[in-house]
Amino acid sequence: MPAINFDNFHVDLMRTTQSDGNIMLDTILYGAEQLRKDFVVVTARDKTALVGLDVKDGFRPASDNFSPSEVLEVKSRFVDFKEADIDISFTLSDIKKAYQTYIGWLKTAGRTLAEVNANPFELFFIQHIINTHFEYIRLQTAWNGVYNPAGTGALSIADGFLTKFTAASAVGGDLKPSHIFDGEPLTTSNAYGQVNGLAELVRDTTPKLLNQPLNLYLSAKSYDLYRKNRQTLFKEHVGPADRPTALDDFSNINFVVDPGLAGSDHLSITPKKNMLFIANENPGAYYLNIVKNIKSWDMTVRVSLGFDFATGDWLFKNDQL
Repeated sequence: MPAINFDNFHVDLMRTTQSDGNIMLDTILYGAEQLRKDFVVVTARDKTALVGLDVKDGFRPASDNFSPSEVLEVKSRFVDFKEADIDISFTLSDIKKAYQTYIGWLKTAGRTLAEVNANPFELFFIQHIINTHFEYIRLQTAWNGVYNPAGTGALSIADGFLTKFTAASAVGGDLKPSHIFDGEPLTTSNAYGQVNGLAELVRDTTPKLLNQPLNLYLSAKSYDLYRKNRQTLFKEHVGPADRPTALDDFSNINFVVDPGLAGSDHLSITPKKNMLFIANENPGAYYLNIVKNIKSWDMTVRVSLGFDFATGDWLFKNDQL
């Protein structure tokens, strides 16, 4: 590798990120790519409505009389962004290590000149940092995060789904009592019945929801308890290596073992489209500051994001955390 002078790295980084007001937003969305597998990633402005539309039946026998009926019921939740900072300090040796990785990226077979021109080292560097921090968001914030302005770490930067679900379960909230299963802590003796009980609640309350693919979100611990209970109940047909992908009696409800629920007894059933990661689409909500010290650089990246669900009509959960 040729000798590179990184003395002005902070200036080059600021020049790169500030040349286009959308660069930081694009970088955040680049980091959010790994969330798309599990959630719907959307951009919106603060207090944008997350609209759930329920189309009612407007048919009637043909006649000469016009008797209109309301066919759309709109239920809206509103985006609530939280601002968070990534505060880090790194040395020249850290930059050189990142540059070695960048050189490896440049040499990847099939890399085009357009890709190289679109990704100078400074942008590659900040994308690497953002991408790593989104791993923390995925594992820590998505489900268990509780916004704490005085806290540190990914658990403190935004409310996760469990916090949102709990708030929505309050009297007058977005989640009807009929959508909450009166459950018990899961064991090897009851896990199968607890999972089926939640699915039966969906069937009995909103049977039309079963016409579309649904996800049952649970922890690895809960899934293993379900498997062991299932093996005990059906030992003539189920072996210890059997790993079902869908419920026995509800073939369109698929298991999603979520790492963010580690150790939890929580169960929830909803379509994937109801589970949202939301990034503030206002480029002004994102910025980067970097200061050069004697032997290191201090950097702050400001982001604006959140997790939420679009409508309580599509959500069913147990009362376990």
